[in-house]
Amino acid sequence: MTSQVTVIGGGIVGVCSALFLQRQGFTVTLVEAGNIGEGTSFGNAGNISPGAVVPYLIPGILSEAPKWLLDDEGPLKVRPGYFLKVLPWFMAAAKEAKVENALKTSRAMRDLHRGTFDAYAELTRGTEADALIDRCGQLYVSERENYAQGSQLAQFMREAAGIKAIPISGAEVLEAEPTLAPIYGSGLLLPDNGRVKNPHQLTTILAKEAEKNGATIVRGKVVSILTNGMHVQAISVNDTTMPVERLVIAAGVGSRKLAAALGIEVPLEAERGYHITVVDSNVMPKVTVTNRDLSFACAPMNMGLRVAGTAEFGGVDSEPDWSRTELLKRQALKMFPALKLGNVTRWAGDRPSFPDGLPALGQAPGYDNAYFAFGNGHFGITGGPVMGKYIAEIVAGKKPGIDVTPFRPSRFTVK
Repeated sequence: MTSQVTVIGGGIVGVCSALFLQRQGFTVTLVEAGNIGEGTSFGNAGNISPGAVVPYLIPGILSEAPKWLLDDEGPLKVRPGYFLKVLPWFMAAAKEAKVENALKTSRAMRDLHRGTFDAYAELTRGTEADALIDRCGQLYVSERENYAQGSQLAQFMREAAGIKAIPISGAEVLEAEPTLAPIYGSGLLLPDNGRVKNPHQLTTILAKEAEKNGATIVRGKVVSILTNGMHVQAISVNDTTMPVERLVIAAGVGSRKLAAALGIEVPLEAERGYHITVVDSNVMPKVTVTNRDLSFACAPMNMGLRVAGTAEFGGVDSEPDWSRTELLKRQALKMFPALKLGNVTRWAGDRPSFPDGLPALGQAPGYDNAYFAFGNGHFGITGGPVMGKYIAEIVAGKKPGIDVTPFRPSRFTVK
């Protein structure tokens, strides 16, 4: 068996892949263009959600899209001039939002996400990262009665997957989280979900563990991939050519260009999200609170209160629209009236999203030594460790712990 694997991508998926590949007996080289964990693994809301079985593009949600697009303070935005470019992606997403397809996606999400805490435990046990994982539950809230729990289809998906979800009244919302404004008409408790107290810190600690285990971390941009037929021979990092025995592409939104270098086109879109972090916040909810009306989350973290959300389509190379973070400030103040916006940082990053809401996990179409592990969209922190575990099993020639057919990279295209 080939003993060396090169992983491109130093986010949570790439780092977890490196660690699990080491557990399969491989020697690992991890290549990252920037600093470890400073992509979307830095700026997310830190949700660990084994209960995430409801696709974002569930049937009925697209009917709300025109209203959101016309509302400057809505959760969805498409940049002027980018609409025609992203239209095929939205059309494909609309097809996947049909009930039959959405139910298949829900089942696949359950299979992928259900083992996230166990996978994290394998990687963090005995390390400083262990204290960053908190199985504290999550809370959804809505100003509308009976809206926090979602549609009947969403409720059916959770019930079918065996997810514990507890609907609560507006009064019970305040009992569950007294720091909230008294404006919410419904809530939903997800007691088996949890959070990461600092996603960036988690990723960097795990990367250091991989280094301790013998991994080589190379900082540089992959500018080309050298192939011989259906076999990857080497990658060019900056001005250096590095031989490759096996290659795992786990570079988030950058994976689209890397796949294209192999002659494989994938419909991976950059879905930009924003956050603000109120450093040393005077208000700190006990659990992550997600506003179902406006699709943003307020997450307690060890550096402060993070408010994260919005979905903006404008291309990976577009400049951030920082007015989106001003919007998050206003929404946070409405949610937590006592919140003081003193020391506030801001961030923007691109979620790697496929139109069917599922990642690519498996062998690259047509290649004998290249593999894909990217495209988790909103669920990177949840999916990261299980993606790493299963791609390591696939690279090792073993049968992965779940049916990975729904995630096969060839579902979109063949070389």
